[in-house]
Amino acid sequence: MAISDDLRAAHSKVWERAVTHEFVKELGSGKLSRDRFKRYFLQDYIFVDELRRVTGLAIARAPDIELAREWGRFLAVLLGSEDALFRRAFADLGIAEKEYRNAGPSPTTRAFTDFLVRVAYEGSFEDICCALFVTEGVYLDWASRLRAAGARPGVPIYEEWIEIHEERALGPFVGFFRRVVDSAAISRTGRRRLDRVFGTALRYELDFWDMAYRGEAGL
Repeated sequence: MAISDDLRAAHSKVWERAVTHEFVKELGSGKLSRDRFKRYFLQDYIFVDELRRVTGLAIARAPDIELAREWGRFLAVLLGSEDALFRRAFADLGIAEKEYRNAGPSPTTRAFTDFLVRVAYEGSFEDICCALFVTEGVYLDWASRLRAAGARPGVPIYEEWIEIHEERALGPFVGFFRRVVDSAAISRTGRRRLDRVFGTALRYELDFWDMAYRGEAGL
């Protein structure tokens, strides 16, 4: 079994909870409240800004230019089309620039981003790819499932949020992260480290949904 499949299998229960969370279900049906989506969206904007830093570190740590280039493509999406979507959505949600510029991270967002930055600084290149295989793979999975189930939320920003996480947009990046993880020549200790990175990132993904759905004050 490939390493990525083995990791998915070992953490399948938490993965399933993350991709079928009530937040995701209500997003797909259009029943998700704007307040919940606004809370999520502000925190995700903070998360993506920190992900930009992680991506920069990954590019610097890439063992060759081809691998760095793949990360560069990912960074271009974060700084380009995804950032543009955030700006349009903030306007649609009535969130002024001052509000999203000054928004503070929730405790969950801070813990999640601190973990990712620590992996980027202290872990291996494969560790970083493993963490992103989780963060992007979870999104690809829930978006793909919603589309397969015929989800049509009827809310433009919800619709677009699903669309940018479907196979056409996100699939190539998830495939790249998976290939790096699967091709890793690692020791038993390295394999255990990948398992910890995968499991921790996945738990934070679930906590992030909980934070957005149930509410959690920013710092």
